[in-house]
Amino acid sequence: MVSENSDLKDFKLKPMKCECNYLSKSDGSAILSQGHTVSLVSVNGPLDVKMANQSIEKATLEVLFSSKGGKPSVGDRYKEHVIRQTCETAILGSLYPRTGITVTIQELEDQGGFLACCINCACLALLNAGLCMRHTFAAVSCAIDALGNIQLEPARDQLDTARATMTFVFDSREKSLVTGFTEGSYSEDAYGEAVERCRAASDLVFAFYKEVVSKYSNVIG
Repeated sequence: MVSENSDLKDFKLKPMKCECNYLSKSDGSAILSQGHTVSLVSVNGPLDVKMANQSIEKATLEVLFSSKGGKPSVGDRYKEHVIRQTCETAILGSLYPRTGITVTIQELEDQGGFLACCINCACLALLNAGLCMRHTFAAVSCAIDALGNIQLEPARDQLDTARATMTFVFDSREKSLVTGFTEGSYSEDAYGEAVERCRAASDLVFAFYKEVVSKYSNVIG
């Protein structure tokens, strides 16, 4: 099942395309492109895990990131931490005690906004796996250029000249900021404006999720 939302172009977000159930040997999977940036995420679990890795209170979540280069880097471990932190806020892990859930992310193409693409793809894969969640989550990236202008979902060349880059994740219930990750220098006012612009843009990502889930439900129904 493939879903596309070309209307996002009108709001200066990259067009999004998604295919669920992309991998046959996982409990849930999704491949997502945002512009020319593409990630693939698979979800397995809840599964039995070794006693040493069990938690009596909730599922144990593991996030594995695989880059195109193959060899893991410090940046890859950072991405794993970011995505695990985000997923843990959403998954109702207390419903799956003494089990494990593994989220595997593969980098297919990075032309800017890759972290946001991975986070959004992870949300779609979790939905496809049928895991119970408190809320869905959406990530939007932006950059602040040398003149202080905020650019949503910047391209690779814009990132190379940006004074600061930011990725914000919002929940679907209150549009609250779940996690925020920034690099570079910026003013407090610029940060606040970036958060609000990304928060508004997250509505488009959530609308895309609904479109994907609706079309998938019609297919299996």
